[in-house]
Amino acid sequence: MYKVIVADDEPIVLESLRTFPWKDRGCQVVVWVDNGVEALKQAERHKPDIIISDIRMPKMNGLDFSKAVREQMPDTEIILLTGYAEFEYAKEAMSMGIREYLLKPFRFEDVEETLKSCISQLERKRENQKRTRQIEKKLKELSPMLASQVYQDLLEGKISDYSDKLEACNIREAKYVVISSQRDLKENGALDIILYDLIRELVQGMEREFYLARGIDIISCILCFDRKHDDRFCEQAALNFCRMLQKSVFEKLGFGISMGVSMPDSDIYMLHQLKKQSVQALNYRQEFGDSFIMLYSDIQKDIDHGIFNQTIYEKKIQKCVIQNQRSQLEEVYDAMIEELLKAAQGDFGYVKKTLINLVVLTFRFAEGNRGKGKDTYDQIEMLFQCESIEKLCSNSKVLLCSLTIPEPISFGSGIAGRAKEYICSHLQEDISLEQLAQNLNYSTAYLSRLIKKETGSTFSELLQELRIQKAKDLLRKSEVKINSVAVQTGYSDISYFISVFKKKTGVTPNEYRSLSKLEEL
Repeated sequence: MYKVIVADDEPIVLESLRTFPWKDRGCQVVVWVDNGVEALKQAERHKPDIIISDIRMPKMNGLDFSKAVREQMPDTEIILLTGYAEFEYAKEAMSMGIREYLLKPFRFEDVEETLKSCISQLERKRENQKRTRQIEKKLKELSPMLASQVYQDLLEGKISDYSDKLEACNIREAKYVVISSQRDLKENGALDIILYDLIRELVQGMEREFYLARGIDIISCILCFDRKHDDRFCEQAALNFCRMLQKSVFEKLGFGISMGVSMPDSDIYMLHQLKKQSVQALNYRQEFGDSFIMLYSDIQKDIDHGIFNQTIYEKKIQKCVIQNQRSQLEEVYDAMIEELLKAAQGDFGYVKKTLINLVVLTFRFAEGNRGKGKDTYDQIEMLFQCESIEKLCSNSKVLLCSLTIPEPISFGSGIAGRAKEYICSHLQEDISLEQLAQNLNYSTAYLSRLIKKETGSTFSELLQELRIQKAKDLLRKSEVKINSVAVQTGYSDISYFISVFKKKTGVTPNEYRSLSKLEEL
């Protein structure tokens, strides 16, 4: 039942309203009063859903009474009773948000219609309040999970303004320190899951002071301190936490972990930068070895990139790609990484930017010169997700090596070996599978299957591979003209020879000869 208060100083109006079928309309009049002061007193006591009040009343008029009710009970619906003479007052009431009024004299139909409107408003408000309570309840249940996602986004730098979500997740203001940790054992990636669960177990009960974020290959922790603490206190507390964590991991899991600690900061939107600081400190393990703890504040003044000439290594790697020298590429890459890490002084961001730039430039080079590399661009995006130098360097090396073409198959003394010997001695001729089968005393179909089984190539593919290999040898070891190289390898049409050679190697015969000479310098 909706609670109603009726306030009017005219007895005839009160008596008339007493006869209205309130219960049939889902309402109950809790108080009948004849002045504004008493009406306000009763309203404060009963907290009515609906108030019906005359505009003109002794001690306190209806407008002042309505204003006082609005301030204390904003959800209460108010119906003003007014005559034509007070209609201007009714317009003033509307400016206060009171939309319902009855003109005297009124009929029960008018009262009923106005009540329906008020009840409809109340039902909408109650439904909204119910929905709000349900949302608040759900938010409370999901708060830990939502907070985790908010923190994760903040660490990854995806958020520009999250004030609403911070409030909804009850994330309080604090002074933050980010710790990034990584296991010293590299062989078993599944250990990251065990390490994450152990850390989570160790920090149970610290929900408001601690947040754990699982990255690709680094586990980051956010420590939340009271803002009253100074930076030195926060750093020391973080350092003590790291030592406790290292000890527990070694005792329970039998391996060590290394950790980097950021500087403290009170701005929650700086968490992304704090994570970078902690990773940068962690990457000093390249210099100091495993199972150590490094404070970013200790290395901040030492961070000064040395000189690193990327262009030199870029050209060397491109040369290895063109000439399919995978082992040489790996040697060049390893030497480059050693110099890059020394120049970077532990700055992971600098290493990441440099390597990704190198990989992208090399892929563009390979695509332009050999048509290779285009389909692998999506793999480059994975480099952006790497959170440690080890992972970044390893993945970059794999991508660069993928641009080389495997060396030709070496054939043994079986059918493939005999076929190769015959083909190599007759490269200038128009060799056919039938001719080769006749010479080796095999049927054409059977020989074709044997070659495919032993080499993985068809006869035509094997023939072309051997001709291109012979052409490479001639271009590297002699000054024979290109048209002569074409003839000696079985190509009567020099244009066709150049087209096939470029398709298989990525360069023209002249370009291949030039690169070979450059290699000898």
